[in-house]
Amino acid sequence: MPTEQMTIYVPPRVKKEIKQLAAAKDMSMNTIVVEALELAIAAWEAENNRSWGT
Repeated sequence: MPTEQMTIYVPPRVKKEIKQLAAAKDMSMNTIVVEALELAIAAWEAENNRSWGT
């Protein structure tokens, strides 16, 4: 899958939680963020499709 670099800014509390989750899952922080974004986008698309009746 092609990837592009992106910088995001998050509050310190969010960064701390991402870091803890990454450590618990033995994954990188980037992987955790990408997985979370993929899930959020899928949920948004599903909701958007329901709203439009498709």
